[in-house]
Amino acid sequence: MQAHTVKMRERFEVLDREPPRSSRLWLPAMLVLTLAVLGLGWHADERTRTHESAAVARCERQLRNASALSEWRLGILTNYLQPALRTTHGVQDLHLADLMAVRASHVLLGAQRADRTCRTVSVQPWHVSLVDRRNAAVAYSGALVTLLQTVAAQGPTQFRDDSLLGRLRTQAGAD
Repeated sequence: MQAHTVKMRERFEVLDREPPRSSRLWLPAMLVLTLAVLGLGWHADERTRTHESAAVARCERQLRNASALSEWRLGILTNYLQPALRTTHGVQDLHLADLMAVRASHVLLGAQRADRTCRTVSVQPWHVSLVDRRNAAVAYSGALVTLLQTVAAQGPTQFRDDSLLGRLRTQAGAD
């Protein structure tokens, strides 16, 4: 009987020392699952970043175009008037904003479109460089729109305040 007990004890000892099979597979399975989830998360974030980058680039391109057009349209008039502005005889009380109002109103729509595009771009906060680019574009587009609105609001006065000229204009049918 003792031999039988010793054999059973050896058997239990051997069984107790051997780790169960399920615990050996659990750790590698969790490692593979964790790596798969991290890989999918990285891939999804990379796709999101690519779309955000394209949206920021589109915003910047529209803003560059609006800015260049504004500078060109308003700059031509400024360059044209520079000699007259330097001399005091011949040109009195020349108000550059009045002269630029029509041109500013023509380029204002493009600047407003670029501003709306930039403001609607959504960027994840951890994409710091894209957030910085978007914020810079929004700040500049807002300032550009404000400037163009201010200049456009000056409007051509067309001598509306002169009552005699107003009566003559009405009689001539020029209203």
